[in-house]
Amino acid sequence: MKKALIFLTVLMLSVFVFGESITFWTTQVESDRQQRIKALAQIFEAQTGIEVEIVPVEENDLLKQIPIAQNSGTLPDVMEGGISPMLLLGNQGFMDVKKHSKIIDDLGDVYDGAKRLLSDGKGDYFAIPYSAWVQGIWYRQDWIDNNNLGDPITWYNMLEAAKTLHNPDEGVYGIVLPKKADAFAEQVFTEIALANGARPIDAEGNVLFTSPEMVETFRFYKALGQYSKPGFTSVLDALKGYLAGEAGMVFYSTYIMDDLAVEEVQRGRIDDFNPELVKNTGFANKMVNTRATSFGEIVAISVLDTSDNKPAAEKFVKFLMSGDNYVYYLHMAPGGMNPTRSSIAGSEEFLDNPILSKYDREQITGIVSALDSVERFEFYNGQIVEEMSKISSNFVIGKAINFMFANDWSAEETAEWAQKEAEKILEK
Repeated sequence: MKKALIFLTVLMLSVFVFGESITFWTTQVESDRQQRIKALAQIFEAQTGIEVEIVPVEENDLLKQIPIAQNSGTLPDVMEGGISPMLLLGNQGFMDVKKHSKIIDDLGDVYDGAKRLLSDGKGDYFAIPYSAWVQGIWYRQDWIDNNNLGDPITWYNMLEAAKTLHNPDEGVYGIVLPKKADAFAEQVFTEIALANGARPIDAEGNVLFTSPEMVETFRFYKALGQYSKPGFTSVLDALKGYLAGEAGMVFYSTYIMDDLAVEEVQRGRIDDFNPELVKNTGFANKMVNTRATSFGEIVAISVLDTSDNKPAAEKFVKFLMSGDNYVYYLHMAPGGMNPTRSSIAGSEEFLDNPILSKYDREQITGIVSALDSVERFEFYNGQIVEEMSKISSNFVIGKAINFMFANDWSAEETAEWAQKEAEKILEK
């Protein structure tokens, strides 16, 4: 009888344990990425007995689906998505901020800047940084070294390098600087401005384009433009110009990594291939003037506060962000998906990839460490500066830069135009 009772108890426990399930919403909706995520879910189930239901949700539909799921009682246990929806949902009380702090502490090596972007401002986190790309200056290290120049991390070194390397008579320019009225110009300007402590708008909604820090930023941007490739250059001009050896420096995201390293990809851009380019390229993983900063985009993962199975949700998040599992996930988009954990960035497993293996470990860890200081105009102390989205969607910064060069405006005139345009858009 005792044996029967023990057997029945074990059976019931087995049914309970191996009957656990959680739901995971992911914005990685492409079929090849779904296959990888499903494979990871199957491994997780085999190891833990916890079943994971995967629900693909388009990034733009994420905030629409949340209230629908809330009303029907089908909110997920774990969710992955961009920083904007994660912060919005976190501010609305959907996320288990204490659980996120515990997971981040347990992982122990999440980059500081990436964490800071997701802070709730009270010591906890609205979500966990999961993957990221970063943007900065990619430069010809061999040219810099041959001219005894400092790496272009500070404003001063950037300008000196651009001036020294600029040789338009030979078809070589110091830099390709964006001058079109587009989002790329704003991205580049963001890093330069934040390095000077300048923001176009503060957390209270005050427009700050005419602040001394912002005027100085426009002045520096125009000075740098003297040594740029002529014309209203775009992101594609920057990429092709650097690959073709026409520029000593360009701003670009880590999505450039396959263009630098893979012959087929590089030839697809410029119909030529420089096998030494990847080794001769340096990356400024931060920018410094009055302070240090970097620019990038974070994809986050979170445990919802409404989850009925938070221990299983925590296990799944840690599973996804550990060892080979994490590397397998990140290799869906080498260069575009970088680890937010320093131990993974420097691991042999992460480097074991047709693209990443072209880089030295020091190059990779240097690139990814930009996440230590990553910042954005629209995120500040765990809050979304909502007015910034209106400024961005109306391309105020890109237009200001475009007009500055097209009309030969001074920094003061440019700042004054941007101030009035932003105030008009925001109805201030």
